[in-house]
Amino acid sequence: MHYILLFSVFAVLFCCACGEANFKADLAAHKKEVYRQAKQNGDANIAIQALYDILAVEPSAEHWQDSIALLYVQQKAYPQAIQVSGQRLETAPQDTLMLKVQAISYKALGDSKNALKAYEKLYSLTQNIYHLYEIATTQYGMTRLQECLQTAQSIHQHPELKKAKVNLNFNQQNQVVPLKAATYNIQGVIAKDLDKKSEARTLFEQALQVFPDFALAKGNLKEINGG
Repeated sequence: MHYILLFSVFAVLFCCACGEANFKADLAAHKKEVYRQAKQNGDANIAIQALYDILAVEPSAEHWQDSIALLYVQQKAYPQAIQVSGQRLETAPQDTLMLKVQAISYKALGDSKNALKAYEKLYSLTQNIYHLYEIATTQYGMTRLQECLQTAQSIHQHPELKKAKVNLNFNQQNQVVPLKAATYNIQGVIAKDLDKKSEARTLFEQALQVFPDFALAKGNLKEINGG
C-alpha cells in the first residue's frame, strides 16, 4: 500500500509538471503569434509586451532580448534600449548587433563618451568602415581633433573606401556622398577650426574633386574664401 501511494503521488506530480510545461509552451506559441501580428501591423508596444511575456515563460531564449532592444531603438526609447542591450552583452559581450544598439542609443542621447566606446569596440570586431566613420564624427564632436585626424587617415587607407557612401545633411537637405569626399571634408573642417585656412581650402577642394556636387564642402569652401 505504501508503494502504491508513493507511485500515485509521483504520477500526480509528473502530470502536473507535464501540464505546466504544456501550458508554458502553448502560452509562448500564442505570444509569438501576437508578436508576429503586432510587428506586421506596426504596433511596437504590443510587440514589446509580447516579447517580455515570451521571456517570462522561456527565460533561456535570450535572443528575444535582441528583438526587444531593436524595437526600443525604433521607438526612440533609447534608455530602455541601452538597458536591454546591456543585459544581453553581459552574456554575449561580442554581440555586434547589441553593440550597435548601444552606440546608436548613446549617440542619440548625447552621451558621446559611451557612444565612442561602443563604436570603438564594434569596429574592433567588424572592421566596418562605417563604424570607423562614426568614430571620426564622434571624436570631432568631442573636440578630440588629433584623434579624429588619425581616424580620418585610417578611413583613407581602408580597403572598402572606394565603394563606401554616406548620407549627409546640409541646409535641411540629405545628400548621398562618397565617404572619401566626406572624410576630406571632416579634415578640412578641422583645419579650419585650427585656423589653417590654406590647408582647409585644399582639403575642401579635394572633397569636391571626388564629388563636385558635394553641397556641404561647397559651403565650407565658400566660407573659407570669405564668400
